[in-house]
Amino acid sequence: MLMRLARLFRAIVPRLGMGSRRALSVPPVSLVYYTAGPRDGEPWVFLHGMGSMGVTWRPVVKALRRSCRILVPELSALGGTAAPEGGLGIRQGAAVIARLIEDEWGGRPVTVAGLSLGGWMAVRLALARPDLVSRLVLIDAGGYRNQNWDRIQELVTISDLAGVDRLYRALFLRTPWLLRVSRGAFLESYTSPGVKKILTGTAEADTFDDRELARLSAPTALIWGEGDGLFSLEGARAMAAAIPASTLTVIAGCGHAPHLECPDRLIEVLQTFRRTTPAGGAPPLVPAEAPAAAMSGATHLPSGVK
Repeated sequence: MLMRLARLFRAIVPRLGMGSRRALSVPPVSLVYYTAGPRDGEPWVFLHGMGSMGVTWRPVVKALRRSCRILVPELSALGGTAAPEGGLGIRQGAAVIARLIEDEWGGRPVTVAGLSLGGWMAVRLALARPDLVSRLVLIDAGGYRNQNWDRIQELVTISDLAGVDRLYRALFLRTPWLLRVSRGAFLESYTSPGVKKILTGTAEADTFDDRELARLSAPTALIWGEGDGLFSLEGARAMAAAIPASTLTVIAGCGHAPHLECPDRLIEVLQTFRRTTPAGGAPPLVPAEAPAAAMSGATHLPSGVK
């Protein structure tokens, strides 16, 4: 059932405003990705979370596509990408996305945004290839070493619908209606080969600590749902304190997936980051209403966002 739904999504995604579907061969990977926006637009890459698909970025792509050139890669077989064991590992994914940026933009640095697993992969990309990342956006990102990984592993390792319900309570304050009516498909996605590869093949060495975060040179926006029950707000604050040029924005009334629960508020934060932080590796412009926020790692709160 899950693969039938995935094929259906892949067939209709271009009609949903996600742009053109393309493929890039990086043996042994055949990467499927979507392109939207003008070729001379501001370059962005959006990386989705574990057990998910690129189409979940649709509201964000729709909001930015008039002025941005957007790439949305599929990180597992759920979205049509062919890779060993059904999906991309953390470092493998970072290497493949680097190749995609080189292929699409000739190595021009771009803004890389990632959610959860995608944020983890984005950090690894920025550390390995800082020349390719002009700005970094980490949305409820995974990968920070100093947190309770036993608890996280227990939450994301599911085998039945009771496990789905437990994970939903950690991920969402208000579970989106589509996920409420598709618990069985969610179970299939979280027991798919690509997810199992991440759960069994990721090691402590793939995580990152404060010393590595201190090496990040790109201006970085951390965006966190206040009610994230998977990756804690305390961890986000520690990450923001470790990254030299960073802001942390906390979205009230939202859980682990702002792009699904609170897309309008997430888009507002992204647009604020675009306005206040120039691309191209320049230092962030500190908003007048929060003169110390951007450089200190303190929480910056745009209007309408707690």
